[in-house]
Amino acid sequence: MMTRDLRGLSPESWFCVDCGINTAPGLLNRADMEKALTTATAIGKLTGKKGDVEQRITHDSEIYTVRDTVWKAAGMEPMGGCLCIGCLEKRLGRRLKPRDFPPRHPFNAPNFPATSRLRERRERQ
Repeated sequence: MMTRDLRGLSPESWFCVDCGINTAPGLLNRADMEKALTTATAIGKLTGKKGDVEQRITHDSEIYTVRDTVWKAAGMEPMGGCLCIGCLEKRLGRRLKPRDFPPRHPFNAPNFPATSRLRERRERQ
């Protein structure tokens, strides 16, 4: 059975590389998502129904994207891990501003679930 390769598309881990907090409780990491998709595909073939992988993004999540220049200034490589908002700000030496978040990215949409501190940082006044 062929597995899907999600390298470069999904984080290896959702845990902040600095403090260890889970930035996306309810979401699978890359390896677990690959396994889940393989299982869902097999179930679909057996049952004739579409196999799903359920994940949940909640208001306990800090899933976001910042501009490449901000990520690089924090010493991070693309797909180099996750940082919670507090650790990203600590690395930058400043509080995040709305302009740090690309406005057209779905993760940065006003209705995308997030912690209150993430919502405060990305809100456009």
